[in-house]
Amino acid sequence: MKNTAIGWITAIFLLLQTMPAHSCSCGGPYNTVFCQSVSAGRHIIRGELVERTHPSFARVAVLENIDRDVSYDTITIMGQDGVNCGESLYLLSEGAEYVLALIPLTGAGPDTLMLLGCSKNFYPIENEMVLGQIIPGLSNMPYETLRDNIAGILSCTFAGPSFISEANRWNLLFGGFDFTNGNIYMYTMIYEFRDTIVRNGRIYKRLWSTQDSLLMGFEPTQEAFREEAGGKVYRYSEYVGEEMLIYDFALVPGDEIQFEGYLNYYVEAVDSVQLADGSRRKRLKIALEALPSSDAVFWIEGLGSEVNTFMPENAFIIDAYAHLLCFYQEEELLHITQLVGSAAGCYQFLVDAEAEDTAFGWEVFPNPATDMLSIVFRRPAAGPLHLRLLNPLGQVVKAQRLPAFAERASWDVAGLAPGVYFVELLEEGKRVGGRKVVKRY
Repeated sequence: MKNTAIGWITAIFLLLQTMPAHSCSCGGPYNTVFCQSVSAGRHIIRGELVERTHPSFARVAVLENIDRDVSYDTITIMGQDGVNCGESLYLLSEGAEYVLALIPLTGAGPDTLMLLGCSKNFYPIENEMVLGQIIPGLSNMPYETLRDNIAGILSCTFAGPSFISEANRWNLLFGGFDFTNGNIYMYTMIYEFRDTIVRNGRIYKRLWSTQDSLLMGFEPTQEAFREEAGGKVYRYSEYVGEEMLIYDFALVPGDEIQFEGYLNYYVEAVDSVQLADGSRRKRLKIALEALPSSDAVFWIEGLGSEVNTFMPENAFIIDAYAHLLCFYQEEELLHITQLVGSAAGCYQFLVDAEAEDTAFGWEVFPNPATDMLSIVFRRPAAGPLHLRLLNPLGQVVKAQRLPAFAERASWDVAGLAPGVYFVELLEEGKRVGGRKVVKRY
């Protein structure tokens, strides 16, 4: 009786392995989440598809064991059982690398395993990134992060969003003062990660940037980054040929942060912030002991500092202005800072505020402003003047005409969105001065 049962099993197995490669009851779309689709007891490996030996079989080189080791350098995988789909091998490419979740195949050799089930049990690896939804709300994770945190990821409890992901994009507003002509200039730089480089035996993702609002013309920067488990992010600088730890999201209130050559920062508080998709991220309030608490900056896990995102050690340097405007993931706007107020301000192009004609001796205050903005003339003009308040896109949001010898004017700016604005002073239609003003909540 036992031999008969074995014979039936063998016959069914031989029948199934000759079934057409696409004749299964569930054809995809294989868009499930890794931690929800990979069931317990599977062998998880990093493997390269060497060749297909049959429409339902392939040879795979085992590059690294991730969970529940496979004790073979090369294995056979079955990707189609003809009934409930397993995993169809036509979706996998020869020569490509994958994270594979496998189970032993009953009745076959010990080096034969199966991709089984209607959910996704294979995840491509490109440029050391595992592509696909890893945990709910997090796609495209560095391979090292997945490998080093596999227990938490399989239980869907891993809560460390990846900073170094090609799915992420940052818009940063830069500003400064041109001493050659007295002009204030503001422009937006857009950043994202692309290719990888290897330095000193370590793999880094290189940072690219552009000023083009249409996301064209990206060029590589001289900075590259790598990420470790627990929220540590390192920056490698091509200029100095060394790396620096720039983020550590395992820090707790009271911990100090030491950047070589800079004043010591410390963690004042740790809480969380909700992003636009409803997910929550850990947030650290970073302060400098020499400054009041109100001047602290925020670090958001997987997103970075809201000031000098890629060089947070410069956050408290006055002449290193680089303020985060917006953060995107998979082209979805997830976070906007108080400097923006709305999605319309995620890209702000150059707006020159010309050097003033000192004959008027005018001042604009307070700056930053919250409710009222005042303009005072120390030397009133003998003729009428015009004042205009421009938003970062150069649009006029407020304007008024001042009579001759006017000494002051004011605007109620409480209803304006937070951000950078420009006050223009015109005489007989010609701009004769400008001031930059920051509007806060």
